[in-house]
Amino acid sequence: MSPGSPYETPPVVLDTNVLVAGACRHVGSAAYEILLAILQRRVPLMLSGPIALEYLEVLQRPRVLALTGLTHKQSADVVTLLMGRSHEVQVNFAWRPNLADESDNKFVELAIHTGATIVTYNERDFLRGDLPQFGWAVMNPREFITNYL
Repeated sequence: MSPGSPYETPPVVLDTNVLVAGACRHVGSAAYEILLAILQRRVPLMLSGPIALEYLEVLQRPRVLALTGLTHKQSADVVTLLMGRSHEVQVNFAWRPNLADESDNKFVELAIHTGATIVTYNERDFLRGDLPQFGWAVMNPREFITNYL
């Protein structure tokens, strides 16, 4: 990391699929380890308003609530905790990489803006065309843990 940084890992942009997997709280799972490291302030999380809203919307879907075992309040509390532990960033440009899934573009914009690593289970969705040339990395949770935790 950069000199003076209190972190030993690069900043991350956490894809929603990793958040959901981590919220399932399977001890030993890579997603859960990363989520705990963020909550314990060992991994810096970059977050924007649109991504926080997506986290909340997805975590409160009935199917996801059943999967995670969280209540509506608990899922909102998870997002609130993440917001409190994150570096909230306002992206001041609308560079749209035109990924196959339009909702993934906000993760790329934030990663480009902050130089963060996107942690996702859908790596191939973020590695299309010329996107990697902009200086950010994409890793699955296991790769991130192997390299940094």
